[in-house]
Amino acid sequence: MNNDYLEYYGEHSISPVRQDISNIALHYERRKKVYRQCGIPLLAFRNAELLEIGAGGGYNTLAFFHWNVMHVDIVEANPQGIADMQKLFTEQKIPEDKYNIFGNKIEDFNIDKKYDIVIAEGFLPYIYNQREVINKLQGLTASGGIVVITCSDNVCMFIESMKRLIGISLVSTIDSFSEKVNYLSELFEPQLKKLRGVSRSAKDWIQDQILNPAGVNGMELSLLQAIEYFEKEFDILGSSPHMFTDYSWYKDIWYDYKKEYKEQFLKKRLNLLQANAPERILSIQQSDSLTEHFVSIKNLAAKYEKTLEIDFINKIIEELGFVQKLAKRFLDDKFNNILQEIVQLLCCIQRNEEVVMENYPQFFGAFGRTQQYISFVKNIE
Repeated sequence: MNNDYLEYYGEHSISPVRQDISNIALHYERRKKVYRQCGIPLLAFRNAELLEIGAGGGYNTLAFFHWNVMHVDIVEANPQGIADMQKLFTEQKIPEDKYNIFGNKIEDFNIDKKYDIVIAEGFLPYIYNQREVINKLQGLTASGGIVVITCSDNVCMFIESMKRLIGISLVSTIDSFSEKVNYLSELFEPQLKKLRGVSRSAKDWIQDQILNPAGVNGMELSLLQAIEYFEKEFDILGSSPHMFTDYSWYKDIWYDYKKEYKEQFLKKRLNLLQANAPERILSIQQSDSLTEHFVSIKNLAAKYEKTLEIDFINKIIEELGFVQKLAKRFLDDKFNNILQEIVQLLCCIQRNEEVVMENYPQFFGAFGRTQQYISFVKNIE
């Protein structure tokens, strides 16, 4: 089955997932926080047999070695990612007997082995055969073992999808891939620097978030979908960011916490719209009414990207008008200001006017909570 990520990376010989590890202790602290939020103490990694799928350049894998795993099997189908990873491991003096790298897709990975921990980070929301791959991950997990995956959906990606839309329109007359990357990097780098904790370069972010065709292939994987995929045989450990609360009595073993978590997600999913925003809890009906428009906008943006027909911009502006009416009732003023600036920017594109991002400070500094982690533990047989 086609994999938009791998085809794109292969076409341009890139692996745009490099991390700034100049302060490697800080890098390890970032990874530690992710797993703490997911309910996984560092002790769980000690002497663990670990499988990581889609490790890219291996930057996050370094934390597992630091936490004294027994061994890591790495499945990475991108040749450039493998080359970057081998170089990094050599530079960091990682012993070769601590890992194996398998240069194929997880669908084609066959091994007579079960793993204590399975990590699949960054790619699942954008592949067409999610069910097949998740079944494979579940089958590779040992009894009592842990699976960690990442999720992303049309709500959490809204702000980034609007940045993508504007970026694509600005480079529509540029043919060279490298020139597109350089132009957009200069435009977006000041924004990325305003987001505290960013560890990826503007160039890599542009290649992966703005120009990557997987971003508009119609796929998503929400936390709700992930819970449904892991409905049987697995319990939920935690998520990053924390989305769920469980006030049930510990003796109430009949409490259906997965059903409760799914309902909570439907009420809380708008919290993923904007990084650093305070929590808001809506009714499911309110949440659904906004989500429907974000889905429509994402679909229209994908059509614009394929055709560059200005009529799709007009339709997006119309959809944003509906969002603004709802947002005034349900969301905060800051997000409404971001919406207003998005409309103003798109009107500039309509009129073929120059776009100066600094004139739109709310949108300029805004980012969504674009990736969520969720962890599961396989029930002991």
